[in-house]
Amino acid sequence: MRTLILFIFFAFFPLQATAEEGRVSLEGSLALGVDACSFRGDDGPYEEVVIRFPAAQLAFETRGDSLFVARYVPRLELFDENGNSVKRIEGERVFSSAERIDDPEHFVYDIARFQVPAGYYHAVLEVKAVGNDRQGRAVFSIEVPEFKTGQLAFSDLFFVSEIDPSSQHFEAESFLKGGHVLLPSPEREVGGGAPLRFYVELYEIGRLAHSVRFQVRDRFGYVVFDHRREFPTYRGDAKFVEGIPLRGLSPGTYTLSVEARIGDQIARTQRDFRIAGSPVELSLTAQQQVLMEKILERFSTPEAAREYAKVDAGERAVFMYGHYFGRVPLFAQAYIAPVAGLGNREMGMTMLRAIGLEETLKKRVDKTFGERLPEADTLAVRMARDMVDFVLEEDPRDPRALTARALIALESGALVEGERWVRKALDIAPDLPEARNALGIVGMGRGDWNGTVEKFQEAAYWTNAELARFLSGKGEGLEYLKAAVGRDSTHPFLHYMMGRVLERRGELAESAVAYRRQIAVDPLFARARFDFGRVLFKQGRIDSATVIWRDLMEARPDFRSLCMHPLLEAYLNIGETGKAHALIAEELRTLSDEARARVEDISLVAGQEEVAAYQRLEPEEQAQFVRAFWQKRDPTPATPGNERLVEHYRRVVYVLQNFSKDGRKWDRRGDVYIRYGEPAHVSKRSDIRFETDARVVRVKERLIAALSPEAKQEIIARIGRLRTSTRDVEIESELGEVVAVSDFESIDFEMNPNRVFFARQSDDVNTYVRGKELFGRDRPGMSERPMRGIPLYPVNGSEPWEYWIYPDVSGGIEVVFTALTPKGDFDFPDVSQGRKIARFNQRFWEDTRPEVVISRAVNAQPDRYVPVGKGVLDFHSASADFRGADDKSRLEVYYGVPVLDAIDDGGEEVVFERGIALFDSSWTPIYRRLEPMPVRVDVGGVEAGTLAIDELALQVLPGRYYLGLQINHPASGRRGGYTQELVVEDYAVAGLKISDIELAGRVQVDSLATDKGGVEVISLPSRTYKIGQPVVIYYEVYDLKIDDFGQTKYRVDYRITPREGKLSGVQVLRALGRLLGIEEKAVVTISYERTGTGSDEYNYLEIDPGESKPGRYEIAVAITDLNGEQTAEKTVIFFIGE
Repeated sequence: MRTLILFIFFAFFPLQATAEEGRVSLEGSLALGVDACSFRGDDGPYEEVVIRFPAAQLAFETRGDSLFVARYVPRLELFDENGNSVKRIEGERVFSSAERIDDPEHFVYDIARFQVPAGYYHAVLEVKAVGNDRQGRAVFSIEVPEFKTGQLAFSDLFFVSEIDPSSQHFEAESFLKGGHVLLPSPEREVGGGAPLRFYVELYEIGRLAHSVRFQVRDRFGYVVFDHRREFPTYRGDAKFVEGIPLRGLSPGTYTLSVEARIGDQIARTQRDFRIAGSPVELSLTAQQQVLMEKILERFSTPEAAREYAKVDAGERAVFMYGHYFGRVPLFAQAYIAPVAGLGNREMGMTMLRAIGLEETLKKRVDKTFGERLPEADTLAVRMARDMVDFVLEEDPRDPRALTARALIALESGALVEGERWVRKALDIAPDLPEARNALGIVGMGRGDWNGTVEKFQEAAYWTNAELARFLSGKGEGLEYLKAAVGRDSTHPFLHYMMGRVLERRGELAESAVAYRRQIAVDPLFARARFDFGRVLFKQGRIDSATVIWRDLMEARPDFRSLCMHPLLEAYLNIGETGKAHALIAEELRTLSDEARARVEDISLVAGQEEVAAYQRLEPEEQAQFVRAFWQKRDPTPATPGNERLVEHYRRVVYVLQNFSKDGRKWDRRGDVYIRYGEPAHVSKRSDIRFETDARVVRVKERLIAALSPEAKQEIIARIGRLRTSTRDVEIESELGEVVAVSDFESIDFEMNPNRVFFARQSDDVNTYVRGKELFGRDRPGMSERPMRGIPLYPVNGSEPWEYWIYPDVSGGIEVVFTALTPKGDFDFPDVSQGRKIARFNQRFWEDTRPEVVISRAVNAQPDRYVPVGKGVLDFHSASADFRGADDKSRLEVYYGVPVLDAIDDGGEEVVFERGIALFDSSWTPIYRRLEPMPVRVDVGGVEAGTLAIDELALQVLPGRYYLGLQINHPASGRRGGYTQELVVEDYAVAGLKISDIELAGRVQVDSLATDKGGVEVISLPSRTYKIGQPVVIYYEVYDLKIDDFGQTKYRVDYRITPREGKLSGVQVLRALGRLLGIEEKAVVTISYERTGTGSDEYNYLEIDPGESKPGRYEIAVAITDLNGEQTAEKTVIFFIGE
């Protein structure tokens, strides 16, 4: 379906509608669809009236060579209960198309949004096409609710024809709801096979736990769809963009109902809709009608039986199907549907598990898909079985009942029983398709793929036949799966299965298409939505992935925790730290006080000194400490979001999902993961992986080299041990997978697995003799290959173990974890005991225990953080303070950004973003700014090391501050940031003072310069000068004493001291004042005398470093006021580079 929408009109007056409006009365030659809905906005309730009609019914005029234009005039008028006109909206609309429109499915959409007081209204809408005689008229009623504050309430249900249409021939914002463009379906009609899509808003939740229930009822009031969700305490309002699959429902009128509950408060909204299509001819024989009545009397209520008796004979099949579809769907689908001609029970994923295809699906699709196959509802199976047994008591030769009994048996995994029932059905009705299909399912369970395909083909169940071919593993498996989807494009799960297969093969674009189709078929297939987001993320379409995951976690609380981790990771990758923080704040509101305290505990990443300092504080001071703790670690201090804090919460969420059983506490792996993040290498007993990354290999080789032959021998022996014997074993095979046990005792018989069997120290067999008891492959010169992929600490190979390697933590560490059972908590392993070789190695193992490794690492490196994104942008920065205005100081900040790597091909301008953040002593932000920093470049003239120089000046009060600086390069996605502590000096107090010393690349007189005494200073934030480059400094002197003749007189002594390097041949190039002398020894001293007329002076010095060696140098500037006999001194460090 193509859409075209132009010139949407809005009139903002009062409006809204909530309860079910009266039916729309339509007349005229224009195929007009009209609907009205009430919503609550920020400024009160409002009403929306939407229309839709085929564009082909308009009269088009040609303009130019390729433009077709049509016009129409809508007129809407509202009348109150007394018949008075209260609102009129009208005006001519114009839209154009690049092609002539003949397609009847090419619609024009329009919308009017306005406000009216609460109450009941009568509405008349007329639409006239300009240029022909077509017109349409709609008469309908509107009830506008109050939407009281504090009262739980729904908006109206807004039925949707299309979500986020690809066509852009309309104003998307006009139809924007819940973050999506929703085109209306004013006729409230759904095509056959399509899901019901709708939008609804829920107000006044008050951040309380709440439930929402979606139901579809047939025309008899029976629930044919029921879906309930429980939401935690995190939001005040909610917006639902929803879809409900309608597969299996016959054409006709249904009612969609949505109900919300918070404690005793209940809100409901409902509307009718139609499933399009020709009415299905359904009929039951007289005998079947009597049987159905007996079923109702036996398994439902007398009232249901009486209702059934009142229904026309032609409607009784639909009545029975709807009655049991919501109560016992297996019975409705396996028996009533085939009998009534409504279809047959489909082979769902529960059936695939029940008949034993879990391992097959792990191979053909993927391991996770096979593990996630849902289990059958045993209670529902039992109820359906009892009902079919009742039918068979009435008629033991009913072939459809026998087939239903077979399907129910197969649903519970009873292959033999299922085959027995289906063969009985075939004995009675050899050509019954449902029975042959059931026999094909039996064949699938037995792995008889050829026979299975044949049976499905005989039954004309072509989709099942193609699925069986795919599962058989023969031929082109994916082509069979595609053929199955081609046969049934609205199949409940085949699109998802194909998406998994394609994703596993690395065909991400095709996988994304398959997932999208599955979502289109069944919008409630939440796993498909999650996996769709994952594939988009893999493709680099991270923005799109975040929309998918955010929508999913908002709509489906059961997927909230699953979406949290990848969503935080995605936000970090695209720099949406603000959204990440909002998500974190939202999630924290759902936690208990105990859980929140655990998540916010800084001891999980802090060093020992920081933890001790925190614990010494009073409770009211700890919040400030925590704020400072995280702000110091913010890699982008000039933006409000803190990526390091977001990463911390991401790690906590990951840990709770992967290393926790109750979602509140985690095992030892969680402690390490929260502190150091994702390891570079993981190997575990269930998934042994050799080290391949060069950094990881270096760490592994270093650790292996530190092991003695005896330590290696024990590691190999333990990793291949059967269960927990404390006796010595021989490892016979190359990789240690074969163990020869001569004296083995199972833990089933030995209650103390650590018991020392050889108790006497004098016993020779209890003493390990070095060099005489080595295993063949453990002797000097042995291959190191067996040490790859296994932990370098002795663990029992029969117990779960895993080890992590961090190459960039404390020089490179390996951390080992073990568990007693496959589902047990992981902890650090105990020191090996019992064997003589273990006692020989005990001191070494005591010193290399994993908890010791971690303790040492924490002392050296409390945490680890690698910024996400496209890389780190290094830059230079410096600062200096001077006297400012009004008793303030002027803080100057200098940036130096390397330009060469940021130049685009052929570009003449590089655009950076320059950021600054200033925090007071309590880490409260007092200034924060991020702004563009464009740099003009000559591509051919830019050399390595060329810096783009910029500076920023702030007027601040004297005191202690924390300064955060940041540079972003949007084109490459790189960014960098630094935070430092600084003290801004107070220049307002009386007495001689000298400003900070600014290192400069150039100083020159500039008549336009308003600061710095008419001198232009080009700062050098790198503080590094090339060999032979002049060293330039600038500084200011304040409060010199003026003598009786109005003169100042002072002496300046420059002292250049090498901290690393050697001075040679230093000469003065430029300076202010009279040179008194230069003394060059190990330290160079240059003295000047200067007179003036003002109490403040602006000075600079430019020197030639001569043949001074590369290194680190200090310049000290000492001022002596010869009139006032006061002195002041400042120093600065600079470097001479190669």
